[in-house]
Amino acid sequence: MKISEERLQTMYELAGVNKQTLHDALRVMGKKHLKTKLMKEGWTHDNPTKNYCYVIAEFVYYYLSPRGSKPYKLPGIPGDDGLHRFIMWPDYSVVDLAVDQFPNFEDVDYTKAKKCYFMVNTFGVPGPSKRTRILAELM
Repeated sequence: MKISEERLQTMYELAGVNKQTLHDALRVMGKKHLKTKLMKEGWTHDNPTKNYCYVIAEFVYYYLSPRGSKPYKLPGIPGDDGLHRFIMWPDYSVVDLAVDQFPNFEDVDYTKAKKCYFMVNTFGVPGPSKRTRILAELM
């Protein structure tokens, strides 16, 4: 069963993001900004967060999260071809605006997540990637 709309909306409210606005921005980005052929094949207009968890997490982290928030990765979710990314607020609230991509929320076990960091950007310093800056402009 998918995540409940109520629980998902709570995460959007914590981040201060409108779900429709994010989904519309991701639809504009489309398959073009996904890295691999497999990711592009998995993305659909009806599931715009699919394979965009890194970009969404980076957007939340760099533009919206309070000081002390941490990025996390979660491997091994069925239907995901990599490491799912999300942000944890300092009060341990999970903000995962891409979790609705998964058909079964029970497969998403945040207790198995590990702290991680983002890659350095094209300027060689920590900061949002080009894809994340594009998302920010669209938001």
